[in-house]
Amino acid sequence: MRSLFIWMFIANIALTFVSLFVLPERVAIHFGPGGRADNWASNHFNALLMTAVHVVMFCAIYFNRRLVLLFPRKMINLPNREYWLSPANFDRAMGKMQDLLWNIGAVMFLLLFILGLLSLKANLSAPARLDEAALFTALGLFTVYIICWLVAYYRAFRIPAGQKAHAIQGSEKQKGR
Repeated sequence: MRSLFIWMFIANIALTFVSLFVLPERVAIHFGPGGRADNWASNHFNALLMTAVHVVMFCAIYFNRRLVLLFPRKMINLPNREYWLSPANFDRAMGKMQDLLWNIGAVMFLLLFILGLLSLKANLSAPARLDEAALFTALGLFTVYIICWLVAYYRAFRIPAGQKAHAIQGSEKQKGR
């Protein structure tokens, strides 16, 4: 999934670059009810903003393992945190987390690519109008994916059946100190 994540990032950067050359100087950057454009910006600002969003998102996911090490473990939001962030399980937890992030990152970049295509199409029409049916279909499918991803996330970070008693005893010892 890592390679799909990287390819979807590259596709978004390429779409932003293409948009820079095919769109007019002033582009719609926000659409209101009925898909009508209601906020505008320069094409160059839009391209810079979208590139920044893509790069920040890419770096946050790609370098997640290194970023996690910058924070105290109590700030890491993870189911069964004490078990998974213990020295014995930390590497396995980070591997699971990275795999899950590759998956959601690829799908998020897919959504951004679809939104970029819809925005490109809208800005090439006169007047600029976003295809709301396509937008809501993409957002609906993304919502279904997020729900499935969350189920997979919580299942991935369950305490293994044979480890439950050990994990409970370990947390009781830590509370007793």
